Amino acid sequence: MKWRCCLFVFFIGAITFVDGCARGQGNSVAAPPKISPPQPQTTRIVPPPTHPIQVPPPAALQVPPPHAMSAASSGALDKYLAFDRDEKEVGVPIGTAEAHFSFNLTNISSGEITINSVTTSCGCTVAKLPSQPWKLSPNEHGEISATMQLAGVPAGGDKTKMLTVNSDKGRKELLVKAKVLAAAPAMSEMDRTNNVKAALADRQAVFHGDCASCHVKPAKDAAGHDKMGQELYAAVCGICHNSEHQASFVPNLHKLPVASSPEFWRNWILHGKAGTLMPAFAKAEGGILRDEQVDSLVQYLTATIPSHPVLIAPPAPASMQGH
Repeated sequence: MKWRCCLFVFFIGAITFVDGCARGQGNSVAAPPKISPPQPQTTRIVPPPTHPIQVPPPAALQVPPPHAMSAASSGALDKYLAFDRDEKEVGVPIGTAEAHFSFNLTNISSGEITINSVTTSCGCTVAKLPSQPWKLSPNEHGEISATMQLAGVPAGGDKTKMLTVNSDKGRKELLVKAKVLAAAPAMSEMDRTNNVKAALADRQAVFHGDCASCHVKPAKDAAGHDKMGQELYAAVCGICHNSEHQASFVPNLHKLPVASSPEFWRNWILHGKAGTLMPAFAKAEGGILRDEQVDSLVQYLTATIPSHPVLIAPPAPASMQGH
């Protein structure tokens, strides 16, 4: 009986031992790691800068500002061409339709210069070259002319425009200015009569005394330079030949009954006409004009006044008048 009890106890203990071993072994085995599902990747978006980054262009593509270009290129021709002036100013009588200008230049370089064009700052002014393109050899002289329309310019007013000379050596800017002369103060009939008597007694009297203020001083500009061409004509010739109170014995130069020519004008300007009010303007005869001024007047008159005579119809017979 005792051995049965011992066997039973032994059997229960064995079972308990085997169960404990099994439990201990299960606790020693690590559980498999938990694998988390892949999380989606997020991309951080960086906002663009408020001000765009300025990347300078290559040096070869950089363009200087307009004023820098003007300073660099304007007047570049001075090393190659000598101009008589950079600015020209003329005064014209009231009612003159257009003003004329001319610039004389010389090639002072050792090579040929080509002037491709002359542009103007306004369509009212037109410049002209002897040819286009115009090629000047070393030491060659030439002239650039320009014409300015004066419509709308009041008496005492002026008008200024720019010419740009474009060449293979650079460019040059020139200024032209026209001033419409104000009407001369009215002269009394007594003064006019006395002046005519003095001129008839001595036709050179217009260059002396009180007359000099109207017939001598205007031949120079404000800077004391001698006027030339159209400006000179308006100052010393137009005062009589284009006067609002033109005397009946002063001829209208645009309606001469005889043919004119350069020599015709030169003779009248230099020597005048004895027995009339027309004075001699040559300095050798008591006048006020240098040869260069006389030449400029001859050129202006030849270019602006027709060379052919103007036929003036004779007055109708008394029997036909009134019909």
